[in-house]
Amino acid sequence: MVWATIERGASGEGYFAVPKEGSSFFISKEQFLNLRLSVKQELSEAEFNSLYNKVLGSRCRDKALEYLARREHSKGELALKLLRKGFPRELIGPQLEELEEANLLSDYRYAQSFITSRLRRSPEGSKMLIMRLRQKGVSREVAQRVIAEAYNLEEALERALERATKRVGTERENLIKELQKRGFAYYEIVNYLNEKGEGY
Repeated sequence: MVWATIERGASGEGYFAVPKEGSSFFISKEQFLNLRLSVKQELSEAEFNSLYNKVLGSRCRDKALEYLARREHSKGELALKLLRKGFPRELIGPQLEELEEANLLSDYRYAQSFITSRLRRSPEGSKMLIMRLRQKGVSREVAQRVIAEAYNLEEALERALERATKRVGTERENLIKELQKRGFAYYEIVNYLNEKGEGY
């Protein structure tokens, strides 16, 4: 039974799968050629649904690649952005898995980039950084691995201390409170300040 047909768009820029009932959907010229479709081609309901998933899946992948071209993303962060763009959850998962398999999407690379950027712009304690990565959908295992490889407590404290002294001055108790807010443990701060010696 014929459920839908492929029709050329009025502007000539693309094509539509037009069902007898319900909403039609747009097919780009590139997708039309790649999927070897033809104008007036008849589709059963199953073929229509399969074509919809292929076309939308391709758009979902293209949008994901567009985001990844700008910067690294975690899988969770990218899934959320695609959901907000209206892509169905059941299509997002398989597309992101394919991108992971092709090494175009990597939580590990994202975590490395995130940690490097945070330490440069806004240094924090390792537990705070792990928490932030977890909020972005990175697994605890990956977050801890990247922290172990890329995090230097002394460097982070040195940069955080520079910023803290600009905000609260050099009084020890104020500095300790300020650095604790940045996720550094009390003992880490005290040990570091003791090593710095006079003035702290």
